[in-house]
Amino acid sequence: MNKKQLLLLFFGNLVPWTIGNGLMPLLPIYSLQLGASQAVSGYYLAISFLAVAAGSILGGWLSDRYQRRKPLLIVSGVVMIPSLWLMGMAGNMWQLAGATAAVWFSAGMAFSVFTILAGLFAGKNERGRVLGIIAMANGLGSIVGGLSVGPLVDRWGYSTMFFALCLFSIALLVISMFVKDKEMERVPNRTVQANAKKSGFGKAFFILLAAQLVVVTINSMASLGRSLSMNSLGFLATAMTSTVVIAGLVSLPFPFVIGWLSDKLGRRQVMVVCYLGYALCMVMLAVSKSLWHFWVVVIFVKVGMVSMNVGAAFVTDIVDPQALGRGVSLFQTMGWIALALGCAVAGNVFQNFGISTTSFFSAALPVIGIILIVSIRAARAKKHESLAHELVLD
Repeated sequence: MNKKQLLLLFFGNLVPWTIGNGLMPLLPIYSLQLGASQAVSGYYLAISFLAVAAGSILGGWLSDRYQRRKPLLIVSGVVMIPSLWLMGMAGNMWQLAGATAAVWFSAGMAFSVFTILAGLFAGKNERGRVLGIIAMANGLGSIVGGLSVGPLVDRWGYSTMFFALCLFSIALLVISMFVKDKEMERVPNRTVQANAKKSGFGKAFFILLAAQLVVVTINSMASLGRSLSMNSLGFLATAMTSTVVIAGLVSLPFPFVIGWLSDKLGRRQVMVVCYLGYALCMVMLAVSKSLWHFWVVVIFVKVGMVSMNVGAAFVTDIVDPQALGRGVSLFQTMGWIALALGCAVAGNVFQNFGISTTSFFSAALPVIGIILIVSIRAARAKKHESLAHELVLD
């Protein structure tokens, strides 16, 4: 891939990741200041993650439908700039929820389109490396966002912080104008329908989706629980955002390392380790009191988040080639839906049963995911036996 295009895709991803990672620890606290309860804060974050999922799905569909991706990026930038300003001007939860949904929707569309462009421009032998470099924007965004957003709030307040992010988001619009687009030959609808009939996901794929839905809810529960717990303990905004800095530092090399480990050790084994990371993060959250305790929580969360990348590779292993595009898209969307579900449930449960008790018992959810992942071997074996039987009959 052209180095200029690669840099544009990387920094284009860096803008929304910096904004999102910097804001996530503080949004529950900001919502509390506007009169929200813990339950309402959870619902608020759930709406935000659903907006990311909607933006991601729509971005992928429109890019395939019209084969013009650059305008989608420009639209994302145009929507994000005023929406961030409106977040700082919000006077009630309805206004905050609407503005946040617009920002998260724009980010989801940008993520989807940038990933599609990376796949289109990268050669077969460099695709893994290119996607790995672009994925590093997540970790770097945690570092940049964590080091800037918290101190801005402590020194000048939320309104000034949102205005600063509004100015920063202009970079997404500028970068989008210089990104090179690529138009692919459209496939006739009849051909697409014929391929769709021939392709199938198989039982193993749906088991993987179920495992991911159950386990990734822990991610948003840990994020919301961490913010609420640190707020109740009297931590400043800078201390809260320092957790995402640590997360960024830990996760920065993951895109280069995880693919190699999953190739050597196997996808299932690495997924099990990731799910154990989620379980440990909830146990640690239940007993966290000091700042370094919460740093350990986010480190375990980042271990769990690796399941998103390894899971996409797992989909490639178990899904028919004709259904691969839809399979990867469904798997990624399931992650965003799980995050939304976790927020919706966590806020209400935290309010009724307490953060420590809920966190401790939630550690059982990854165990369910591990059982499902282990069962995929049996599902795949049955599929192979069925295929072999069909070949013999033919």
